[in-house]
Amino acid sequence: MSDSVYIRLAGPIQSWAGPAVTGNIVRTERLPTTTALRGLVAGALGARRGEWPAWLDEVDFTVREDRGGRLMDDYQTINPRRQEEEFRRRILLAQGRKARGDKALVFTPDAQSGTSIVNRTYIADAEFLVRITCPGHTEEIDQALASPAFSTYLGRKAFPAAFPFYLGIGNSELLSALPLCSAGATRKHVPLLFHSRSPFASSRKPTKQEVPVVGSRADWLKEVGRTLRRRHTL
Repeated sequence: MSDSVYIRLAGPIQSWAGPAVTGNIVRTERLPTTTALRGLVAGALGARRGEWPAWLDEVDFTVREDRGGRLMDDYQTINPRRQEEEFRRRILLAQGRKARGDKALVFTPDAQSGTSIVNRTYIADAEFLVRITCPGHTEEIDQALASPAFSTYLGRKAFPAAFPFYLGIGNSELLSALPLCSAGATRKHVPLLFHSRSPFASSRKPTKQEVPVVGSRADWLKEVGRTLRRRHTL
């Protein structure tokens, strides 16, 4: 049985980039994506963009949905996004209109090319536990996530991960043994969804497994400490 590294993705806001509806409308996925998780590990390793080790494509991620959170909308205005001019041009042609100058190619609230409107969605108050498995690279991943080379964040640099982020290392069967923290819970076990992000998985359908429940974060930390081995960092 191989060992895995465990981390916790929790914070006030998370953003796991989904497909852009248009150039100015960007949606988040409801769960951390495989690409985002690979990028998180790559950043912890100190790998720069375009220099990721090839073995990252073989990492098996499993995401446990402790708290799904809620979607929230964010309205932003930014400087004009000139790279979207071709998109706007096609929209105007589809409407039977012509682009009569640069201003018509930029979507701005004042029609004066001052600022662009951007609509984004984020996830608020979510919590996920992630199991990371890659035989032959477990020690390397554990060391990197315990003491990341680059700052870790939840999809965007403005969204830091809450403490604790790094949970420790243990065998790959322990994801269902780690407790759920739920204040006021009346049951000793509850079912949670487990989402496979394995490159070798035949199905992406989530599975449901029972996990133990504790009523406080202090008790949760004690149980996690008993279950996993933690690397001591400076």
